[in-house]
Amino acid sequence: MNFYDLEALVGVIDYGSVIGAAASLHVTQSAITRRLRSLEDALGVPLLDHKTRPLQPTRAGLETYTFAKQVLNSVSDLKAAVVDDGEPSGNFRLGVARSLGGAVLTESICCLRAEYPKLSIQAFSRWSALLIEQLMSRTLDAAALMLPRSETPPEALLADYLGSESFAVVAAKTTPFPPGPTLQELSSHGWILHPNGCGTRRSIESALAAQRLPFKVAVEVEGHELQLSLVSQGVGLALVMPQVLRGSEFRKDLKIVRVADFLSEQGVWIVHPSHIGRLAPVVRTLRGAVKRSLHLKSIQPE
Repeated sequence: MNFYDLEALVGVIDYGSVIGAAASLHVTQSAITRRLRSLEDALGVPLLDHKTRPLQPTRAGLETYTFAKQVLNSVSDLKAAVVDDGEPSGNFRLGVARSLGGAVLTESICCLRAEYPKLSIQAFSRWSALLIEQLMSRTLDAAALMLPRSETPPEALLADYLGSESFAVVAAKTTPFPPGPTLQELSSHGWILHPNGCGTRRSIESALAAQRLPFKVAVEVEGHELQLSLVSQGVGLALVMPQVLRGSEFRKDLKIVRVADFLSEQGVWIVHPSHIGRLAPVVRTLRGAVKRSLHLKSIQPE
């Protein structure tokens, strides 16, 4: 067993294939295969289930991966301390919840690049549930999540609560509503929502179900701009953060509707695995960038 064998296992599990691991480590696929066999021979147990696609670790493989990740992180910490004078370097895999919008991801990337020029950033915009899975499997180093106020990140992860953000019901400017409409008065309208996995979708669905009101999905879409484009054309209602609306090219054709008996809030968290070593200051910078981005001035309700 050696460092390169551990590196091969981590690469295969992180990327889900020998091809991905070989590309990330700049070696041949046969070299990765040899290193995996060497590690399995040294430990005397199979570490990967080769019948699955993408490749999945066995129980022994997952335990070995966890220890190997710590070893590799420690080596990276040593390199940063000795070679890079303590400055974070190497890869930083960042996830941002889609509900937070592109502005948060852009702000985070720009701040990290300015603060840590030796860092290579891989950034992803995904639903919080998927980001949590990737944090648990250590295929992400840190993520900005949005969770319903009643939920918290898994205890196996380190989480920093930043506060809550409100979501607004958005409609086309031409759609008439009475002052301070109730959910019942809105229930005849369809909703333009992201697919299952989106926390805001769950919030409106739960609120309607609590009052035994119909939950009508007019259209399922991916992406805020497509969602708001359809709203502007009167196709249905949407639920977005006011600052997402503020940054939309369709904002002049939209309005925020203050609903008398519905308030959607979600908690914002910075979450990362317990052992991040050299990346600790990077996560602190990420925290500051997300917090600054979320304090932009919001559009006032009608």
